[in-house]
Amino acid sequence: MKHLIFAVINRHDITEDTLEALSDAGYNGTVIASSSLRKTLANNGEIPMFVNLINVDEARYEGNTTLFIVVDEEQVEDVLSIIRKCTKNFTLSDGGMFVLPLEKFEGSF
Repeated sequence: MKHLIFAVINRHDITEDTLEALSDAGYNGTVIASSSLRKTLANNGEIPMFVNLINVDEARYEGNTTLFIVVDEEQVEDVLSIIRKCTKNFTLSDGGMFVLPLEKFEGSF
């Protein structure tokens, strides 16, 4: 069975290391620039609807990075372990992650 891993990283300075570690281990997925509710409300409700990757790498983008990764069930713990290691178990970044089983999956990541 396939599983969908959502990981939200609130610190852009560790995002690149996390993405590189996942890629080096052979994983792929989707990366989306996102913003928390609190930060969006603090910015008068302005949501960065379109942020390209160059903005994520620059200091002026200080939002979250949300990862969507689809893997086989036996790969879930490996991906979570890589993310934990890169984020120091989320002690340095106010982020989090969760996993959902996928009833149906088509295509590739």
